Amino acid sequence: MRWAAGFRAGPDTSRTPVPAPVAGEGIPGFATAWTVGPVLVRTVEGDGPGPSRIAAVGDCPPTHAELAATLHAIRAGQLDRMPERPGSCLLVAETRDRTVVVGDRAGVWPVFYRADLDGGVWWSNAATPLAALSGVPIPDLRALAARTALPDVVLDPHAGLFPRVARLPPGTALLCERGAARLVRTGTTTRAHAEHLTLPEGARLLHARLTEAVDRRAGSTPLCSADLSGGLDSTTLAHLSARAGETHAVTYTDAWLRNDDLPYATAAAAEMPGVVHHVMTGDRSTLHYIGLGPEHLAVPVSDAPSPTVVLWAMKAKVLGAMAAHGSRGHFVGTGGDTVLTASGVLTDALRAGQRRRAAATARAAARVTHTSVWGLWRAARSKAALTLTVEAGHLADRLRGPAAPADTAHRGTGSAGAAWLPVQTVADWMPRPARDLLADHVTDACRSREQPDRLARWRDAHGLARVGDDVAQYAHLAASLGMPLWAPYLDDEVVAVCFGVPPEERHLPGVYKPLLTRAMRGIVADQVLDRRTKGTFGGPVYAGLAEHCAALTELLGAGSRLARLGLVDPVPVAAVLRRAAPGLPLPLGAVHHLVAVEVWLRQLETQNRSTWWKENRSRALGPAPYRARRP
Repeated sequence: MRWAAGFRAGPDTSRTPVPAPVAGEGIPGFATAWTVGPVLVRTVEGDGPGPSRIAAVGDCPPTHAELAATLHAIRAGQLDRMPERPGSCLLVAETRDRTVVVGDRAGVWPVFYRADLDGGVWWSNAATPLAALSGVPIPDLRALAARTALPDVVLDPHAGLFPRVARLPPGTALLCERGAARLVRTGTTTRAHAEHLTLPEGARLLHARLTEAVDRRAGSTPLCSADLSGGLDSTTLAHLSARAGETHAVTYTDAWLRNDDLPYATAAAAEMPGVVHHVMTGDRSTLHYIGLGPEHLAVPVSDAPSPTVVLWAMKAKVLGAMAAHGSRGHFVGTGGDTVLTASGVLTDALRAGQRRRAAATARAAARVTHTSVWGLWRAARSKAALTLTVEAGHLADRLRGPAAPADTAHRGTGSAGAAWLPVQTVADWMPRPARDLLADHVTDACRSREQPDRLARWRDAHGLARVGDDVAQYAHLAASLGMPLWAPYLDDEVVAVCFGVPPEERHLPGVYKPLLTRAMRGIVADQVLDRRTKGTFGGPVYAGLAEHCAALTELLGAGSRLARLGLVDPVPVAAVLRRAAPGLPLPLGAVHHLVAVEVWLRQLETQNRSTWWKENRSRALGPAPYRARRP
């Protein structure tokens, strides 16, 4: 994994030795802060009175001047006036009296902390090492039930997956002083002016910010690589990277794919001077679900359940090949679907009485998803009158009622895109106590939080958290290959621009990703910008399920860790998996996610304090002695 961690001692622990991460490297200037794995670190020391320093850890860190300006704001106690941070990184600043830690907006570099160890405060972008400080990391059952059945919603923004490890919500900073931790609201002086942008304004700013995001990364390495699926998001990044420096672009294909990605990717590569285009052809060794047998999990460790483990063989082949060609950083278009489009727009239009807009939105969505206009309309209309609290009550009642039969779970309700709380069919595979536990959690969490009034904005925030976590876990896995993973669509400034454009303008009926299309017109080839198809991976997924059905049935059977925790009944799961061999419809997303959770739980069993930490002779002396140093 790639991670950073640090400790701020309290008054009573300033002479107490603290452990250090296994294979950790100290962050220059910091007495008790380290990094592990392939990460960039940039540090600046303050030039004012008293010792102070700041470090940026992550992808595309700010320049020395930008870091110095941020440190100045922190020293002045103006956390609401910090400059906008380009790129994606974790910031940690120290003065004589305090430590301040801030993560990124999407959660690619989140902040976890625990303040229950002898008066000191630990922080990290990874939760598992902090949980392992007490021994074997054991997840919180309620949090894990929510993660398993409601993976697209953050019920409690302050909670992680472990009991004594809290998470920093977006828009806050962790302030550590005198052995205690408290959260402080933050703000930024943004260059994006990302509030109520028109589509033309947003497109102009997106072009500038996305170009800068790619240039900063590509300029830091002599050779980088990029996914080139033929879709708009990845092709845009590959194109910008090629303009900035030598780039190897890679397109994956295999005999089970039934889409037109490869022709589009090949045509796009021909429009990029200097790009070296690689076509990686997969076989049975790269099918989904390979290497997930219960006796031997051939996937690296991640900090949370990662959907990437299901297709890790494919990803590892691509990233490994790019590393062999000399790439020292790989661009992925992940996050583009989240920040460039919007869901919930139809429901919001009906809630606002905008029936004409709602009708146009429903017709356009039906064409794209090949579903019924009236089905989408009815689902949205049924949800339009519901507040978050009311829908939470309905969901709790459903969870406390009878579960749906396994052979009907694949049909779904058709209303997930219109819901505040889209629930996976995994909820129907949970035993009664787990369903009751989840029902109570949903009710408590939604009653205590501020009630949102627009579904699209709610889905923006929760979709960003979900995809940010997915990329964070993918990056942890990629670290096992020594490959930094870059996702510029999730950079703070890019997200600020995209979400500054109202959802209804990012989701225009009949227009695919209007914000990016407008921003890249004249740069990316028109045939890519005007593409209306989207590649799917249904063929390889079903082929992988059929090939590895027996191993998956055993993985998720009576001996599964999910079953032992009382979170899943293996009987309906086995019934669903039996549908894979003959190719019958089944809830692919639910199976995909359930496997990821089970793999993560099994990996946790192999870990303890010594997995992550070693004894450290140095003492927790607080900030390192001040030494004047010029950048």
